[in-house]
Amino acid sequence: MTTSKPLPSNADRAALPPPPPAPAIALIKPQMGENIGAAARAMANFGLSELIIVNPRDGFPNEKATAVSAGASWILDDARLCNTTSEATQDKTIIFATSGTPRQLDKPLISPSEAVKLISQAIKDGHRPVVLFGNERLGLDQIDLISADYIVTYPTDFKFPSLNLAQSVAVFSYLWAVRDGDKMPDGWNIASHEAAPRKYFENLFDFLISELDEIGFFWPADRRENMVETLKNSLVRAQFSESEINLFRGALRVIAEGPRRRFEELRRAELKEKIRNIFNDAKQNGSLFFENKLPNDADIKEIIIEGKKAILIYSQTDKIKYISIETDRIE
Repeated sequence: MTTSKPLPSNADRAALPPPPPAPAIALIKPQMGENIGAAARAMANFGLSELIIVNPRDGFPNEKATAVSAGASWILDDARLCNTTSEATQDKTIIFATSGTPRQLDKPLISPSEAVKLISQAIKDGHRPVVLFGNERLGLDQIDLISADYIVTYPTDFKFPSLNLAQSVAVFSYLWAVRDGDKMPDGWNIASHEAAPRKYFENLFDFLISELDEIGFFWPADRRENMVETLKNSLVRAQFSESEINLFRGALRVIAEGPRRRFEELRRAELKEKIRNIFNDAKQNGSLFFENKLPNDADIKEIIIEGKKAILIYSQTDKIKYISIETDRIE
């Protein structure tokens, strides 16, 4: 996927071609500046730009609106402030009013999706549409609904039908953006990748199994074959690319270092303990590892493990001696 880009500046936006025709959004007597800002942000997300604000309770411009808009400042900067709904709609030719409360009005009652279809066609026919959204507490006044051509109601759950003002604008804005079908934003795409030749996968899988064998992962032993088959089947489905295989192998190697080191330390400790037992037994009974029975004052000085050899350094009658033992013989 392409990397994210910084937001364009106001100057960059001014240089862009004008957006395609779209309905105006009118917030009628909104109470909270935060909802004005969130509505503006949603409009900017989905390509709507004309915002009308009618008699806002907390005034406008509004610092909270600017903060919540999260950079959609051009929507707020260009917003038109009106005193009445009539003033807000005086240059519009078709009005859609949203309502979540049943009203006994002789008006077409439609869904947001239907509204988007009608608005799209109305724009093609030369109309200038506007969508009215009422305030957070009471919604639109009855006179605003009467003055509208269509009543738009959202299919909310009857147990909790009230929809936040900004969310209501966001839902409509999204539906407007996908009116011609869902599409990814311009410039976004997921690059296809070619699966690596199977030899790279087999090398990775052999490495994985050898590392798991090294730390004794497959237990009990009689389940090893089934576990290996399950692992391979799962990884084959991933269809790794060559670069992904290299990355995955590097990660496995780093992860494996810790368990391998702990496993090796445990193995060395066990070998040293066995060698000590052999040494102490040689004092009493003799041993195949020593030419003669060791005297009681013989004492181990150091045991060094090097690969498959163990070097035992010990003192005997004031002399330092050593013996090399194949670890395979005592493991």
